[in-house]
Amino acid sequence: MKRNTVFFVLLLTFAFIARLQAQMPASLYEEWRKTSYPAGDAVVSTNPSPLLWKSDKYWEKRKVTYNVYLSRNAAFPKAETQSSMNQRYCFYNPHRKLESGKWYWKYETVENGKVSSSEVYSFIVPESADGLVTPTAKEFRNNISKSHPRVMNYGRSMEDIHRDAPQHRLYKSIINTAKEAAAKQIYRGAVTDPNPATARRLNQKAGKEVSLYHELLEGYTLSADNDMKDALLKRTDVLLSWPTNDLLGSKVLTALALGYDMLYDELTAETKQQILTTIDKQFKEGLARWPGFTEARQVENHFWQMELAGNFTAALATLGELESATEMLDYTYGLFIARFPNLATQDGGWNEGEGYYSVNQTAVVDMALLLKKLGGIDIFKMGWYRNLPDYFTYFSPVASPVSGFGDMHDRVETGGLKGRSEMLTIGCEENNPYALYRFFQSVRPVESFFGATTDEKYWRKPLAKTEPWYQIVNNISVAPKRAKAPTNQPTDKVFYGVGAAAMHSCLADPAKDVTVFFRSSPFGSKGHAHADQNSFNISRHGERLFYPTGYYTSFADMHSLTSYKHTRACNSILINGYGQAFGHEGYGWIKRHIEGENMSYVCGEAGEAYKKTTDKQFADFMKEKGIKQDAHFGMGDTPMKKFERHVVFVRPDVVVIYDVLEADEASEWSLLLHTMRPSTVDKNKLTVETSRSHAEAQVFGSTAVKGSVTNKFFSPANDFKKKYQNGTPDQYHATFCNTEKVKQMRYLTIINMCDKGAKVTALKSSGKGKWKIGDLQIEAEMDANKAPHATIKYGKEQLSIGAEETTLNGTKGTVSSKNQMPTGSYNYLKR
Repeated sequence: MKRNTVFFVLLLTFAFIARLQAQMPASLYEEWRKTSYPAGDAVVSTNPSPLLWKSDKYWEKRKVTYNVYLSRNAAFPKAETQSSMNQRYCFYNPHRKLESGKWYWKYETVENGKVSSSEVYSFIVPESADGLVTPTAKEFRNNISKSHPRVMNYGRSMEDIHRDAPQHRLYKSIINTAKEAAAKQIYRGAVTDPNPATARRLNQKAGKEVSLYHELLEGYTLSADNDMKDALLKRTDVLLSWPTNDLLGSKVLTALALGYDMLYDELTAETKQQILTTIDKQFKEGLARWPGFTEARQVENHFWQMELAGNFTAALATLGELESATEMLDYTYGLFIARFPNLATQDGGWNEGEGYYSVNQTAVVDMALLLKKLGGIDIFKMGWYRNLPDYFTYFSPVASPVSGFGDMHDRVETGGLKGRSEMLTIGCEENNPYALYRFFQSVRPVESFFGATTDEKYWRKPLAKTEPWYQIVNNISVAPKRAKAPTNQPTDKVFYGVGAAAMHSCLADPAKDVTVFFRSSPFGSKGHAHADQNSFNISRHGERLFYPTGYYTSFADMHSLTSYKHTRACNSILINGYGQAFGHEGYGWIKRHIEGENMSYVCGEAGEAYKKTTDKQFADFMKEKGIKQDAHFGMGDTPMKKFERHVVFVRPDVVVIYDVLEADEASEWSLLLHTMRPSTVDKNKLTVETSRSHAEAQVFGSTAVKGSVTNKFFSPANDFKKKYQNGTPDQYHATFCNTEKVKQMRYLTIINMCDKGAKVTALKSSGKGKWKIGDLQIEAEMDANKAPHATIKYGKEQLSIGAEETTLNGTKGTVSSKNQMPTGSYNYLKR
């Protein structure tokens, strides 16, 4: 009887999961928020959780204010209710730890004195919910010094800085750099141009001028050198004539604000007023545009990349002198607390990948430091920051390629270039030896990991170039002895919130490491992310082996949209030649993961991703470029029902991929494998060699499969912005298709690797649906009419993949992983 009951419960569980999957929405994240969060008795993972709701300014073009109420009592009695009245923005931060249990909230919309109420929403705060308690906006403002300077000096007294700085090892280099800057000619020309290549060059020129201003300001702050002061004043006049909005403008705004703050006692009244007038104009324009609007959009790249931090910094510098500064500070501070990280969840990672990540540094590092140093907020204790060292360690491994997902991944030479500022800052602010270890490993010469000798002081120059002002102002002295290598480090890392997995063979030694990266993201392919759900990449011994192709010629030109961001450029699947949708609608998620001693496993679902692109931004770009959603371009609606991909990494040199595919109609299924180096295809076998590795991939199907390879892009790479100094070399695109259209398809791909010059251990068939590579045994159900199942046995471990669950039996016992639904800050199902 007990056995039958357990079986019945399991059936109910599987049925519930199947029902959830059948009810999956068009997207898990809304481009413009419609759904209030948290609601429907959602169990929140952060405490306190922000309250978020739709923008009347966007959806109904109405200028309104909001009243917000939060209580344990659904009747909202005044004595038991926390409230905010007459606010312009669509978020609310409780700014206190909420007691565990059920909570209720609502908001009122106020327009011309007329008040209308939302429904009452409810959510559950579990005892396990973790989060960062922050001060209210008023408390935060009260923490800010009333005197100048207060921003660039991180709130530290100038007396202490002038006392300590001359003894700091960076003092001379900062002074010398400033002297060189003072002697350089000032650029007074245009900052934009209709020609894209010219515009990019002018933008870089203007950006360099802003950098020189910062160098002069730093040098003058430490030395009071008159030549530096004169150069600063001349450059201030130039900056006052430049824009203060968007990306370059945010840099200009920040520079002017820091100059105003640091030179407060030395600027003429006229110059100070000019700066204040410029900043005030920017604030008023931003405050007319952003509150009640921008926060309700999931991805607003330029705003989050630079405008948020730029306006926050300027508000700190002018607080008390500009009325608009108070409102701008309240808005930018509150928004950061409510929505950061906007491209991840608190468990870590970054949806757009490592290539474009650094563009967000002003918010990730600069703004965070000001929140801590001036506002007294332990921002680096936020869950996302705590997990940041793991993100860089696993997805941007030193002396190895980055994971390969998202825009500009192809322009990152090595993972060690990523995260240096973050790791130094977190390492010092949190006394985190693991973050410091990552930093010092990241600045090691790449060749030193592959046998070359290196100077034991290799770290000095790169350290001097990493946040030097932060180091000297805070009198920070750091060396490798403060770093500590992690012990008992897992080989794998999965960030479910952004749908990213990394499985390594030898994480500590890049010369031996083989890495399998996998992506299937609830965020979809919005912004700088690609339409690459359920795709994988493989690096080996510091080289790209199987990686996406194409070039980041621009955000949305013909090549970028059809041959770089498109699914056809990824190691994924096409159905009838069609790829996945751009936007949040083109989403997937990671369903299972197991890490074993000899093998690791991850499973993703991407059936929801193959649909018509409805995202307005991308639809407009496609229309502008003449890209139709049809069979020629491989975009639009598809009959895809299910795309479940199981990836098994048998360390160190075998990867097994088992694809379970279903459609509403008989279809052509294309399995894609991309390489940087020339590859050859013979029937169902691909062969490729790099400088260090040899790889063979054999593809088997539930029906006959034919393979082909080409070095031609769907649309050629036209580097019209002149980004690639070495040109855009050919890349290689292999396709394996079924010869007969079918509704259901299975693919089994076995990738076997070895060092260049050696031979891989032969792959042999050992029966129907069975293969062997030496002691490795692989078995897979290739009859698409039967339930999917696969078994991989190696050494003392056996991995068994089923329709709903995967189990690993080994020396440490049995570990299982069942299908799970996506996690994140959304309500995809009312419970």
